[in-house]
Amino acid sequence: MRESTNSATHANYLTVKLHWSGPYTVDQVDENQDGKGLYLFAGKKKYGRTKEILYCGITERKFKTRFREHHKLPLVSRELEIWLGKIEYPNGFHREHLEIAESIIIYFWQPVLNDRKKYSPPRPTTLISHWFKQDGTPRIYQRTIYKDLHDVLSWDGKLWRTGNLSVYGDA
Repeated sequence: MRESTNSATHANYLTVKLHWSGPYTVDQVDENQDGKGLYLFAGKKKYGRTKEILYCGITERKFKTRFREHHKLPLVSRELEIWLGKIEYPNGFHREHLEIAESIIIYFWQPVLNDRKKYSPPRPTTLISHWFKQDGTPRIYQRTIYKDLHDVLSWDGKLWRTGNLSVYGDA
Protein backbone atom coordinates (compact mmCIF):
# COMPACT_ATOMS: atom_id res chain seq x y z
CA MET A 1 0.00 0.00 0.00
CA ARG A 2 2.77 2.43 0.88
CA GLU A 3 4.46 1.96 -2.51
CA SER A 4 1.37 2.94 -4.49
CA THR A 5 0.98 6.09 -2.38
CA ASN A 6 4.55 7.10 -3.20
CA SER A 7 3.98 6.36 -6.89
CA ALA A 8 0.89 8.54 -6.93
CA THR A 9 2.79 11.35 -5.24
CA HIS A 10 5.62 11.16 -7.76
CA ALA A 11 3.19 11.02 -10.68
CA ASN A 12 1.86 14.45 -9.70
CA TYR A 13 5.31 15.94 -9.21
CA LEU A 14 6.60 18.14 -12.05
CA THR A 15 10.08 19.34 -12.99
CA VAL A 16 10.58 22.44 -15.14
CA LYS A 17 13.94 23.73 -16.36
CA LEU A 18 14.22 27.38 -17.40
CA HIS A 19 16.91 29.29 -19.24
CA TRP A 20 16.88 32.94 -18.16
CA SER A 21 18.66 35.57 -20.25
CA GLY A 22 19.23 39.23 -19.61
CA PRO A 23 19.13 41.81 -18.40
CA TYR A 24 17.31 43.60 -21.22
CA THR A 25 15.88 47.08 -21.62
CA VAL A 26 12.42 47.59 -23.14
CA ASP A 27 14.09 48.69 -26.41
CA GLN A 28 16.18 45.50 -26.52
CA VAL A 29 13.07 43.39 -25.95
CA ASP A 30 11.42 45.25 -28.87
CA GLU A 31 14.20 43.92 -31.12
CA ASN A 32 13.87 40.39 -29.71
CA GLN A 33 11.75 37.85 -31.61
CA ASP A 34 11.43 35.38 -28.70
CA GLY A 35 8.20 34.62 -26.95
CA LYS A 36 6.19 32.00 -25.10
CA GLY A 37 7.91 32.07 -21.77
CA LEU A 38 8.31 33.71 -18.39
CA TYR A 39 9.66 37.14 -17.59
CA LEU A 40 10.85 39.06 -14.58
CA PHE A 41 10.74 42.81 -14.08
CA ALA A 42 13.40 44.04 -11.69
CA GLY A 43 14.33 47.51 -10.57
CA LYS A 44 13.09 50.08 -8.11
CA LYS A 45 9.55 51.15 -7.40
CA LYS A 46 8.76 54.82 -6.89
CA TYR A 47 10.47 55.88 -3.66
CA GLY A 48 12.13 52.44 -3.44
CA ARG A 49 15.67 52.23 -2.19
CA THR A 50 16.76 48.80 -3.34
CA LYS A 51 16.71 47.14 -6.70
CA GLU A 52 14.74 43.88 -6.58
CA ILE A 53 12.63 41.49 -8.59
CA LEU A 54 9.23 43.17 -8.59
CA TYR A 55 7.09 41.07 -10.96
CA CYS A 56 6.96 37.64 -12.56
CA GLY A 57 4.68 36.89 -15.49
CA ILE A 58 4.09 34.60 -18.45
CA THR A 59 3.14 35.06 -22.07
CA GLU A 60 2.29 32.81 -24.98
CA ARG A 61 2.91 35.68 -27.39
CA LYS A 62 6.16 37.41 -28.25
CA PHE A 63 7.65 39.23 -25.30
CA LYS A 64 7.69 42.55 -27.16
CA THR A 65 3.97 42.28 -27.90
CA ARG A 66 3.16 41.50 -24.27
CA PHE A 67 5.20 44.39 -22.90
CA ARG A 68 3.58 47.03 -25.15
CA GLU A 69 0.41 46.80 -23.09
CA HIS A 70 1.72 45.61 -19.74
CA HIS A 71 0.00 47.33 -16.82
CA LYS A 72 2.80 46.62 -14.29
CA LEU A 73 5.75 47.78 -16.39
CA PRO A 74 5.24 51.53 -15.65
CA LEU A 75 5.33 50.74 -11.91
CA VAL A 76 9.04 49.89 -12.16
CA SER A 77 10.11 53.50 -12.18
CA ARG A 78 13.90 53.23 -12.01
CA GLU A 79 16.72 50.94 -13.10
CA LEU A 80 14.43 48.54 -14.99
CA GLU A 81 15.92 45.17 -15.91
CA ILE A 82 13.93 42.59 -17.83
CA TRP A 83 14.83 38.90 -17.68
CA LEU A 84 13.35 36.50 -20.23
CA GLY A 85 12.82 32.85 -19.35
CA LYS A 86 12.40 30.05 -21.87
CA ILE A 87 11.31 26.55 -20.84
CA GLU A 88 13.97 24.03 -21.85
CA TYR A 89 12.32 21.05 -20.17
CA PRO A 90 9.88 19.48 -20.68
CA ASN A 91 10.06 19.49 -24.46
CA GLY A 92 6.75 20.35 -26.08
CA PHE A 93 5.58 22.24 -23.00
CA HIS A 94 2.08 23.69 -22.66
CA ARG A 95 0.59 26.74 -20.97
CA GLU A 96 0.17 24.63 -17.83
CA HIS A 97 3.98 24.39 -17.52
CA LEU A 98 4.30 28.18 -17.80
CA GLU A 99 1.62 28.61 -15.14
CA ILE A 100 3.28 26.14 -12.77
CA ALA A 101 6.73 27.73 -13.14
CA GLU A 102 5.22 31.18 -12.58
CA SER A 103 3.29 29.91 -9.54
CA ILE A 104 6.30 28.47 -7.77
CA ILE A 105 8.34 31.67 -8.29
CA ILE A 106 5.54 33.95 -7.11
CA TYR A 107 4.59 31.84 -4.10
CA PHE A 108 8.20 31.46 -2.96
CA TRP A 109 9.54 34.90 -3.86
CA GLN A 110 6.39 37.04 -3.28
CA PRO A 111 7.23 39.81 -5.83
CA VAL A 112 5.61 43.01 -4.63
CA LEU A 113 3.79 43.81 -7.92
CA ASN A 114 2.22 40.36 -8.33
CA ASP A 115 -1.34 40.23 -7.02
CA ARG A 116 -2.29 36.63 -7.78
CA LYS A 117 -0.62 33.30 -6.96
CA LYS A 118 0.93 34.65 -3.73
CA TYR A 119 -1.42 32.92 -1.33
CA SER A 120 -2.12 29.47 -2.76
CA PRO A 121 0.75 27.00 -2.68
CA PRO A 122 1.75 25.57 -6.06
CA ARG A 123 1.50 21.90 -6.86
CA PRO A 124 4.61 19.85 -6.02
CA THR A 125 7.26 21.08 -8.44
CA THR A 126 10.97 21.45 -8.88
CA LEU A 127 12.07 24.50 -10.87
CA ILE A 128 15.65 24.64 -12.12
CA SER A 129 16.93 27.98 -13.42
CA HIS A 130 20.04 28.45 -15.53
CA TRP A 131 21.16 32.05 -16.07
CA PHE A 132 22.67 33.43 -19.28
CA LYS A 133 23.90 36.70 -20.69
CA GLN A 134 22.09 38.26 -23.65
CA ASP A 135 24.52 36.60 -26.07
CA GLY A 136 23.69 33.13 -24.68
CA THR A 137 26.90 32.57 -22.71
CA PRO A 138 26.39 31.17 -19.21
CA ARG A 139 26.58 33.53 -16.26
CA ILE A 140 29.36 32.25 -14.04
CA TYR A 141 28.64 34.60 -11.14
CA GLN A 142 25.20 35.49 -9.84
CA ARG A 143 24.03 39.04 -10.14
CA THR A 144 22.80 40.72 -7.00
CA ILE A 145 19.32 41.17 -8.43
CA TYR A 146 18.52 37.46 -8.53
CA LYS A 147 20.92 36.02 -5.96
CA ASP A 148 18.05 35.30 -3.56
CA LEU A 149 15.94 33.62 -6.25
CA HIS A 150 17.54 30.21 -5.94
CA ASP A 151 18.62 28.23 -9.01
CA VAL A 152 16.71 25.25 -7.64
CA LEU A 153 13.32 25.66 -5.98
CA SER A 154 11.68 22.42 -4.98
CA TRP A 155 8.31 22.24 -3.26
CA ASP A 156 6.95 18.84 -2.24
CA GLY A 157 3.66 20.20 -0.94
CA LYS A 158 4.95 20.53 2.62
CA LEU A 159 8.61 21.53 2.55
CA TRP A 160 10.85 23.74 0.40
CA ARG A 161 14.28 22.64 -0.74
CA THR A 162 16.43 25.33 -2.33
CA GLY A 163 19.94 25.80 -3.57
CA ASN A 164 22.21 27.40 -6.08
CA LEU A 165 24.17 25.72 -8.82
CA SER A 166 27.88 26.30 -9.41
CA VAL A 167 28.97 26.84 -13.00
CA TYR A 168 32.26 25.27 -14.08
CA GLY A 169 34.11 25.35 -17.37
CA ASP A 170 35.62 22.36 -19.13
CA ALA A 171 38.83 21.39 -17.33
